[in-house]
Amino acid sequence: MKKRRFLCLILLLSMLLSLPVAATEDTTAETIAEMTSAQSENTPFLTPPPPLREFNYPTDFTLDAAAYALIELNSNTIIYSKELDMKRYPASLTKIMTCMLAIEYGNPKDVLTVSSTALENLSEFGSSAGLVEGEQMTLENMLYCIMLWSANEGCNVIAEYISQDVASFVELMNQTAQALGMENTHFANAHGLHDEEHYTTVRDLTILTRWAWQNETFRRYATATTYEVPPTNKSAGRTLHTTNYLTSTDVDGRYFYSNASGIKTGFTTPAGGCLASTATDGDAEYLSIVMGCELISNDNDMRFKETKRLFTHAFDTYSFVQVLANTTMLGQPEVANAEGRGDVVVHAKDDAIVLLPKDYNPQDILVQLNYNQDLVAPLDADETVGSVTVRYQGIVLAESDLVTLTSVPAVQPKVTEQEEQEELSDPAAEKEEGSSSIGKILMILTLCLILLGVLALGSLYGLNTYRARRRAAMRRQRQQRRRHYDD
Repeated sequence: MKKRRFLCLILLLSMLLSLPVAATEDTTAETIAEMTSAQSENTPFLTPPPPLREFNYPTDFTLDAAAYALIELNSNTIIYSKELDMKRYPASLTKIMTCMLAIEYGNPKDVLTVSSTALENLSEFGSSAGLVEGEQMTLENMLYCIMLWSANEGCNVIAEYISQDVASFVELMNQTAQALGMENTHFANAHGLHDEEHYTTVRDLTILTRWAWQNETFRRYATATTYEVPPTNKSAGRTLHTTNYLTSTDVDGRYFYSNASGIKTGFTTPAGGCLASTATDGDAEYLSIVMGCELISNDNDMRFKETKRLFTHAFDTYSFVQVLANTTMLGQPEVANAEGRGDVVVHAKDDAIVLLPKDYNPQDILVQLNYNQDLVAPLDADETVGSVTVRYQGIVLAESDLVTLTSVPAVQPKVTEQEEQEELSDPAAEKEEGSSSIGKILMILTLCLILLGVLALGSLYGLNTYRARRRAAMRRQRQQRRRHYDD
């Protein structure tokens, strides 16, 4: 008995331990952030960013750039754009791809050696970290050189480290671009110096930049403003300063914008001034990409001036508005064949929060309900019965399924007196009833026969028992008479 109780106790404990642990009230925002970060780290490398929604709100606002896009990252929305699909030269925005491939395929602690081939075919006017043949530097320090100082030779060193030669690395760049959906991009080198076969579009750069921006390691390089490179075997230490003057107080701070946080600059004469940058204020996080900006002088760099103006305009003009809530009743359509109430409450399956001009007129928001067909009971709770579309000045802001709030049972059919009489006079029903009566009679007869058989067997058994006892008594009497005569 004791052993049995002990085994039951062990079984009970194992069942309790296998139950999921309930979340406690002291779960902190930091814990949630860590979980989100861990999920981000586990995101497959070549997972493209979500598709963009192109609102392109009507506006008189214009930008002095050949092509550009302004994207709100939390809602994946294009607010403004111009020449999204025009082929342009990306200049050093190319280094975003080079940096990401180095992060994925390299080890930041590995020591790279500058080869003679890495220094070939570089423009004397291009950006450089002053690396020399035979110089050794870790991959991590090399990435700071290419992202802050835009070191062109550093890109070639990384290319040879990852793929043994630059040509193979460029092939990897193009394969990655295709995998991400950058359909109008072709890379010819790892650094972005001008080449007629080295081109992309603003749309493709929105894919590349958003893909890179979701990587925490990339953000560390892309948002750094200064960095101290330790001495190498060929050089004293280097102090790097970012070329993105939106995040730096260099050049007298004339371009500095406190909300900005990255990402990369670029310039060649054929490409013009290029800049991919992010800025955050409150709940909104914007990504701006400008290409083909004029560089009038060092004191008048239009890529920084126009990007800063674009960010300022966006934060001043737009704010988030919830246009759909899954707790809000949107309609109460009639339901045919319903028991009780002949209608049902419907609501959006999903919430929808979008950017709208701060001075928008609520009357300009149109909510359109579209039912699949005439509703007929029975219906389940949360059953999809149509869709809802929200528009603002003709622009589709949000779409969602339309679902029922409660279930709707169907009315039960009532039997009329005429139907009852027809059922009573139905020959088939009479035949069925007659068959049922015959079956009952046969069953009773069968039971009677079984009972008679049991009684007969019982009587026969009793008669045999009586005869056996009588014979035994007669034998005892004869035996007694013999003993009497013998005496």
